[in-house]
Amino acid sequence: MFLLCVLVTHTPSRKILRYLKFHVQRNTSKYSGTEMYKFAVYAEGLLTSGVKQREFVPSKEELKKLMFLKDMPASISCYGGWNCKIAVTPTLTARVAVARLLSGMGLNPRHNKYALFEKLDNTYKVIEDRTLMSDIIAKFERKTPGQGWCIFFKLFGIVEFNIAKCDPLELVFLYEFVCDQIRRGLFPDDKVSLTELAGLRCQYLYGDYNPDKKFTVSDIYKVTLPEVKYTSSRKNTGTLRGLGTLGKGTIRKLKDLYTDTEREDELLMQEEIEKARNTICDFWKTKAGLSKGAAQQELMKITTRWLAFGYGIFEVLIIDNRFRETELWLAVGRNDIAIYPRQKSLPLEVHTYDSIISFGAPQVNVFKITIEGHAPLEMSTPEFLDIARLMKTYIGIMVKMKKGR
Repeated sequence: MFLLCVLVTHTPSRKILRYLKFHVQRNTSKYSGTEMYKFAVYAEGLLTSGVKQREFVPSKEELKKLMFLKDMPASISCYGGWNCKIAVTPTLTARVAVARLLSGMGLNPRHNKYALFEKLDNTYKVIEDRTLMSDIIAKFERKTPGQGWCIFFKLFGIVEFNIAKCDPLELVFLYEFVCDQIRRGLFPDDKVSLTELAGLRCQYLYGDYNPDKKFTVSDIYKVTLPEVKYTSSRKNTGTLRGLGTLGKGTIRKLKDLYTDTEREDELLMQEEIEKARNTICDFWKTKAGLSKGAAQQELMKITTRWLAFGYGIFEVLIIDNRFRETELWLAVGRNDIAIYPRQKSLPLEVHTYDSIISFGAPQVNVFKITIEGHAPLEMSTPEFLDIARLMKTYIGIMVKMKKGR
């Protein structure tokens, strides 16, 4: 038992590995048919699997199951409240887990790329392919209980999207991928289109309009304050105008000023949310009688008009002054990358992968793309790892397709 605990957490060196294999094989033949034999066989499997070094101490659940040589059950969440159960061994990686899920659902891994994500509320963080599933479970065990962390399975990159020929289950994943971008505000901010999309989403989720049916607007799309109202609410904020002579009570006045501004922002936001809700409901009413499938198809028809449909969209801050604005979108697609003004439908720049010389993160939260014949694109973003992985995925697909020709 002690040897098993060591093997699931540490990778022995070559010299020690040779001795351990000999020791385990000796015990396998010596104690055939006994409890010792079962543990020796399990240990031999770990030694030959090439398990990498663990990042976390095994969870309590893993150690309990290890005592009885059983796999650890894990639940993978999916859209629509679905949950998939998988058996987690000490050597199971996220890549293998995704392959099992795809096989069980009958999804073709060549059409689109799927991945596992760490999910908390509406925030997702992609899990690397080589990450051990037992490490993820151990990591969650150390999180604050009751926070709602879970492992989520969804689309990571879109390779093909022929809606007419799409498998029904694959279409659900594609549809939810698009709806997630709309909810996070990563879709062109044409108020008419967003209202239509939100109304169609409500028809898909709840059926025909019902005044008693309450929904959270932020679950449908991201509401932002209009620039004029936001600027007005911030007037004089951050200055000493109107505070009088600096002296006793100045700090209190500053605190009161910021508190009042925050309250005003909250009221303005509530006003915008209520206005958005009423506009969505007005459009939702016009879709009475539309089936769930028809609502899904209509939303997809609208969203596919955008040039960056199916791209991974990332909010970035451009470090140099090559564009008029610095807060932009980086769109990463199958054939190219593009720079978009936020909430706009037309790109500022488009670069194919053939023109990209290199890309990577020279430092934390900074991503740099070197492009042939252009100045390097250097941007600040906390999602630099996700961007790099998505670009590598698409470039890998391109290379495979070229070799297959």
